[in-house]
Amino acid sequence: MKHKNMEYLKEIYSQNENGDFILEVFLDRYTDAFNEWDSAFLDVRDLHPGLVYFLERCSKDIPYNKNIELNFMVSENKDSYNEQVLIKALRANFKYQLLSLQEDLRKLNISIFKYFLISVTLLLLSFALKPDLEFNMLSTTLLEGVIIGGWVFLWQAISLFSFNRPELIEKLKEYNRLLNSKITFSYKSD
Repeated sequence: MKHKNMEYLKEIYSQNENGDFILEVFLDRYTDAFNEWDSAFLDVRDLHPGLVYFLERCSKDIPYNKNIELNFMVSENKDSYNEQVLIKALRANFKYQLLSLQEDLRKLNISIFKYFLISVTLLLLSFALKPDLEFNMLSTTLLEGVIIGGWVFLWQAISLFSFNRPELIEKLKEYNRLLNSKITFSYKSD
């Protein structure tokens, strides 16, 4: 199945001489790559949301062990200054996304640890209290509440670790690859 998947990708995406998959972006003007609400006076321009979505979506198609190249095919004449502005904006955007995701992962790891610690504390408390409690309706209800709370916090820790963490790690790989991708330009006269 893996072999068929790679053949399918080779039909959709071009590859360069190194075997890297090429994501081709067609632009009428350099300014099409930038958010129309962005101020042209800023040193680092904000990317158009459609461009970011396109690059993210295409990157997800390609296995993470494969490199990608971003090729911007521009209808305007070559302009080295605008090329550098676009490259700088792409790198800044991907670096910001990467740093933001790393912070999210750090916070998630802290939450997982906190939930696990609360769970262990509650479960140990329930075992410690069990022999000392007289069995009436109130004490039994409180003990069961502590036990259930311990299991709920344990499930939350397991859930975050098993479901949320892998998604963040996958996005980190995606943005890291986009950040380190080769960026090239082609022109109508090429």
